[in-house]
Amino acid sequence: MLRLRLGLLVAATLLTALTGAAVLTVRLFESHQTSDIRGLLERELQRVTDLMVNPAVDESLLEHGDDALLLQFVAFGGEVVAPIDSGQPLPSTDETGWVDYQGGKVIALTAPWVIGSGLTIGTVRVGYRGDAALATQAALRRDLVRAGVVIALGSLVLALALLGRELRPLARLAEEATSLDPADPRFEPPKLRRDEVGRVGQALSDAVAAIRDRKREERDALAVVAHELAAPLTVVVGQLDSLATDPQAEPRLLAARDAARELLATSQDLMVLAKGDLGLRLEFNVTSLAEVADRVCREFPGVVFVREDPGMVLAAPDRLAQVARNLIRNAVQACGSAQCVRVRVAVLQGEVADKSDKVLLEVSDDGPGLTPERMERVFDRHFTARAAEGGSGLGLSVVRYLVEMHGGTVEVDSAPGKGAKFTVMLRPLASEIDAGG
Repeated sequence: MLRLRLGLLVAATLLTALTGAAVLTVRLFESHQTSDIRGLLERELQRVTDLMVNPAVDESLLEHGDDALLLQFVAFGGEVVAPIDSGQPLPSTDETGWVDYQGGKVIALTAPWVIGSGLTIGTVRVGYRGDAALATQAALRRDLVRAGVVIALGSLVLALALLGRELRPLARLAEEATSLDPADPRFEPPKLRRDEVGRVGQALSDAVAAIRDRKREERDALAVVAHELAAPLTVVVGQLDSLATDPQAEPRLLAARDAARELLATSQDLMVLAKGDLGLRLEFNVTSLAEVADRVCREFPGVVFVREDPGMVLAAPDRLAQVARNLIRNAVQACGSAQCVRVRVAVLQGEVADKSDKVLLEVSDDGPGLTPERMERVFDRHFTARAAEGGSGLGLSVVRYLVEMHGGTVEVDSAPGKGAKFTVMLRPLASEIDAGG
């Protein structure tokens, strides 16, 4: 999820910056604290050395009123002369930081122990216990860590909220893009700000408009080509049909007629698809589906036709013929012979989902059948189970389009090795009359 990733990125960046700032703060605090302690020790050491030149100095010199401050007079032999019970001597070192002393940490400074006569008899050492100072540093680190975690979590929540608001237009664009109809892409971008998201929306709108223009040009060209092919092919098919009525007609003539019919049907399918994309208009008339199917079956000698009902419907007869022709041609091609194809026109009495009567056109064959995967795609444009034979894959998509234009449905029932049955269901004429008032 983009919002979460960006929110984590913002929080991680802020946490990194806070970590750097915290480390720098601790370092500066430690440096200033150490510097202040050394300044205190230097002043104390200066006070002691100044007093040492006074012969009247006594034990009151050792009274400084700070439990963390240590003062020792150490002889050259290393033994502590005063105070007597102070234990081991403070370290004599040039280290500027904390050093180990009696299980703890101290900062120590050393100066010569010079008495009033100018004689040096040892060293004066001052130190500062680090328990309180180091505890303060540890507390500061803990507080900075807690503050960093709280700020990082707060920034994550705030970033998610702000990013959600900022990315909402992008989510709307994604929804609009997902819902685009590939056959007729239309996109109206929502009102967006003049920022990167707005530019994305405008770019998407421009791209969809360009695609629509290109598809329109292609459909126009396809319609022109299909029309130009259909006219001469109709003449060719008519002439070949006339010649084929001769009992002495050669098989090559019959093959040429069948090929011309196939090409004419393909050109008609192309024209339907082209005009359909542009808005196909149908002229509906009272039509007998049985008569249409019977006429088409005669184009495929050997097909078994069963008329159980006239199948009166309100439809465009030429388009119904195209539906029947495509289904029958598909069945003949599937099983390789017209003798294994059966066509039935009947009325289904209120057994479908809406409980109303339906006029049925069933086309079944004894071909190899369809797998479940192919059944899902069988009505897709350009999909064909006869790819190796050069099928166009247009016929069944045209069937579905024309049936839906008539307010009907088309279904397929098949299994591998058990043939296939295509069923077209249309509303009967009586239902159309009742619906029309």
